[in-house]
Amino acid sequence: MLLRSKIVRWCWLLGLTCGALPACNEADTCKSAAACSKEGKCTAADTGKCIVGSARDCNSSELCTLHGRCSFAAGACTAASDADCKSSLDCQKQHACDAYRGSCVDLATSVHTECATRCESDGLCVMSGGKCTALSRLHCAGTMDEKPEATSPCATQGRCNAENGRCIAATNEECARSTVCKDEARCAAKDGVCVATAQDCAKSSACSNSGKCDASNGTCVATSSAACRKSARCKLEGACSPKDGACIAATSGDCQQASVCAQAKHCQAQGGVCVGSGPGATSASGPAPDKVGSTTVGGLFQ
Repeated sequence: MLLRSKIVRWCWLLGLTCGALPACNEADTCKSAAACSKEGKCTAADTGKCIVGSARDCNSSELCTLHGRCSFAAGACTAASDADCKSSLDCQKQHACDAYRGSCVDLATSVHTECATRCESDGLCVMSGGKCTALSRLHCAGTMDEKPEATSPCATQGRCNAENGRCIAATNEECARSTVCKDEARCAAKDGVCVATAQDCAKSSACSNSGKCDASNGTCVATSSAACRKSARCKLEGACSPKDGACIAATSGDCQQASVCAQAKHCQAQGGVCVGSGPGATSASGPAPDKVGSTTVGGLFQ
């Protein structure tokens, strides 16, 4: 009788154990599946499907060891911090050591959409520390090639090197190749920007065209009547007198000796420019009746 009772008890316990086996089998199946080691899908859902169930699932997967996606969020493995990325193989081999929107990236070779506006003009192309910043020549020059993109801070302003999160002008050579050197004689590097020197201003088009032959605070300025009167704009537009760093038409006498008076009847000085007066004068916004071209330097030399 005692033996029979023991047999019944063992059968009852065995039945309970057997009833639990399917769930155990599902969990074991998920943990041994390839998707567990590769994608962190190591947990059996109520539906029997294998899913990512915790950070532990992520930590043991290739998503973590290879790609830095070691944290768990919204049912998936994600790169939640730079620390996740820095221990990954991608960080070691591809410099993808920074977390951005759930993935590990190399910020030096990235461009973020939220920084697009300031990327082209200032090289501030990636989010870092909560603000758009410049981290590489790619950001400052628009390319890793020696020749920068035409609209980049490197090409336009000589700011070709990234330092402390911004693009700076590091050498006179970079400034000399820039647009601000050609147009404004700002050809020397100083304190991270290209500035004009008295020597550069004196031999520049800013001097010959606009009388800006001296340097002040890194820019070319007009300081003398002699320089203004030698300039092309004096002969063409009557801008023959210095004021606040520029040559202007200070008197009607300035205007009357200029081409703008003879050709467009702009013979009176007003607000620093020559304006029309008398028969045949043109308005400031319209062409002369005899179709005289622009009285700017560029226009009259075309």
